[in-house]
Amino acid sequence: MIHKIPPNIDLDNTDRFSKVLDLKVRWTYSYADMRPGKTDREKREKYREAAAKKMTYPVPDALWWAFRISVEKAPRLLDLDNVAKLIVDAFCRNRIGKDNSAHRQVGLYDDDTLDYVRAIQMVGAPGAADRTRIEVFACIKPETR
Repeated sequence: MIHKIPPNIDLDNTDRFSKVLDLKVRWTYSYADMRPGKTDREKREKYREAAAKKMTYPVPDALWWAFRISVEKAPRLLDLDNVAKLIVDAFCRNRIGKDNSAHRQVGLYDDDTLDYVRAIQMVGAPGAADRTRIEVFACIKPETR
């Protein structure tokens, strides 16, 4: 059975969602970039380091997590779908452990599966400079109909 998924999830509904991070950085990374010095672990750690300075504490208990990600990329081509993977993994406790991260405090959920992460809203555009905005939301109240 396929569950009905609402076409739009209003992450700005503060009765239902609590924003724990609003991070703006001047880089845009994609998963599996094979250029030297661009390992996925290093990219995740850079996101974690920046997030550790901006995250709202204490982090609320979440039913599940959601992301809103916007990116601009110049001048290289970018696979938008590969951007979310790095970001979602950056906040995963299991991945943080495997990466031996110095920023364990940004771990929000045990795994990057649907059990924990249920929504990723993403938009991207070519730009004059690299920019990424990451907003992370805890769902704190079930949907009511």
